[in-house]
Amino acid sequence: MEKIFYLEFGEGKKPIVFLHGWQADSGSFTSLVPFLFKNYHIYLLDLPGFGKSKAPPFSFSSFDYAKEVIKWIKLKKIQKVNLVGHSFGGKVASIIAAKYPQFISCLILIAPSGIPHPKFYYKFKNFIPYKIKTKVAFFLKPFLASEDYKNAGKLLPIFKTVVKEDLRPIFSQIKIPTLIIWGKKDNQLPLEDGKIIKTLIKPSKLLIIEGDHWLFLKNPQKIAQLIDKFIKNAH
Repeated sequence: MEKIFYLEFGEGKKPIVFLHGWQADSGSFTSLVPFLFKNYHIYLLDLPGFGKSKAPPFSFSSFDYAKEVIKWIKLKKIQKVNLVGHSFGGKVASIIAAKYPQFISCLILIAPSGIPHPKFYYKFKNFIPYKIKTKVAFFLKPFLASEDYKNAGKLLPIFKTVVKEDLRPIFSQIKIPTLIIWGKKDNQLPLEDGKIIKTLIKPSKLLIIEGDHWLFLKNPQKIAQLIDKFIKNAH
């Protein structure tokens, strides 16, 4: 099994690397390929532990994921990639752009995670009497747990780490051209997050379009056009 498995497409010379979200893999972005095929050399990665890529140690953080992607870029000897990340992949892409900007030409973030959202129980646990605290936690957990948490499987220890990460300091370090795309009806990450990230990444543009958290699956041509236009204008 490859440490990082990837799919490769395209007739163009400009490299574009896609990093998927938590419940996904390299196949997430295949619907975009026909619309980018002629102009780009496309790489769709399986992040470690997803798809066909080898699972990482349970101690992994988003920063470790970023390091693995950089190792892969170096191994493939790819120069100045255009980096696209969705949700968790957007968080990893942001760390790469902040910490390893010499490898990145421009950054496209599709509803990236990285702004922490404390759950109801953790907000108010200090006001819950000790005797009933554990019972409250037990009964509320199924309702408060996200889909990512419920479906984390063997990667649950890693998910518990990455979900707590606050990337606001990282977003503020990004100095390369950045496009942020957010769906108006995103029910997994609030649009307000996109507005916050926009203020933190100074050289960025926020586009709010129709769609939910997986907007590129329902309208791949539109998303591909936005990506293509941004990359062309950034160069």
